Amino acid sequence: MEFNLNSSSAQQKTHLLRKVFLNLFISAFIIICYFYVSEVFGSISAPYQKNSKFLVQFGFTLLLFTFFSVLAGPYHGFIAGFIGEYLYQLAYYKSIYLDWCLLIAFWGFLCGIYKYKPLKYQEIKNVIYTILLFVFNSLILMLLLIYIQKQYYLINEKIQFIFLNYGLTFFFQSLITIIFLVPILLILYDKALATQERYWYFMILTHHPVSASDHTFYLKFGKTYVYFCSRCSGVIIGGMIAAFFTHLIERIYNTEFNPELAVLLCIILPIPGLIDWGTQRMLLRKSTTETRLLTGSIIGSALHLMSFTTPYYNFMLFLLVLYFSILFLLMFFGHRKEMKLQKKESEDHFPSNKEYQINKKFFIYDKNVKYYFHSWFGKFWPRF
Repeated sequence: MEFNLNSSSAQQKTHLLRKVFLNLFISAFIIICYFYVSEVFGSISAPYQKNSKFLVQFGFTLLLFTFFSVLAGPYHGFIAGFIGEYLYQLAYYKSIYLDWCLLIAFWGFLCGIYKYKPLKYQEIKNVIYTILLFVFNSLILMLLLIYIQKQYYLINEKIQFIFLNYGLTFFFQSLITIIFLVPILLILYDKALATQERYWYFMILTHHPVSASDHTFYLKFGKTYVYFCSRCSGVIIGGMIAAFFTHLIERIYNTEFNPELAVLLCIILPIPGLIDWGTQRMLLRKSTTETRLLTGSIIGSALHLMSFTTPYYNFMLFLLVLYFSILFLLMFFGHRKEMKLQKKESEDHFPSNKEYQINKKFFIYDKNVKYYFHSWFGKFWPRF
């Protein structure tokens, strides 16, 4: 991300805001992926809550969560694992199993300890270390799973039964799911995005030329920097988060989002974005990447909530026309103001029309005098 900031304090503030945003974005992304993938393939805890027999199956959710935990690090793995599993249980289970939330969070923490770094998996020893770490983590979680089941759930069952149907099941599931596949995915990721430093700045993603790169931000994948338009990215992120939470509310409470509340939010939420964009377009202030992301995400939330306003179709149509009219008016007057400023700057650098005519007369007069003296002296001095 390019910033034209003069003071070091402003640079530190920008760096801090970027760090906070990226950490929140990474955790939210893993949580949302965990929830949606669990809806299709079942969560990590699903086989053990639904079955009490020895049943080993490929855990796609476990594979994806482990891969993301290694890329993101231990803290993201812990937070995303706990919240993702808790939200899934809240939506699909009759009871909340906090022990499983903590187990999955602990798994994410253990896998994230040996965090990914660019070119790390170019060396075979690091691949071996990763495989050994997964084996070690699987053994630790197997022992914790056996202890929790024996201590709180299956008190009267024999330890052999718990070991076979819970501990050994998890170990073999991790063996066929992650111990070899995740290192292969990390090697492919490393080769594709970390072999050399690259900057992907495409107009289709940024919507701004390189000279206006302060309107963009980047995400780093390995050694590859991918640039995105700040406000448009905020709209997409806000829409995704709003879609996730409305879906979650529908699953937990078994009800649809209130249309009246959706209309009210659609009236209020676009206002900060209009103010931020409008004041910048009118050249009253200069927006920042952080405000563009924030206001864009608010607008994205409003765009998603419009899908719940069908009973108020005519009013929403009027609201859209009103907001777009304000947008075009701001665009028109901002363009006029920009043209006036450019005209004033050009007048400061170049002479006015009156000055140009005076200079032109003197230039013609000087040229005629020179020609006259040249002709007169030429009679006496031909080589003059």
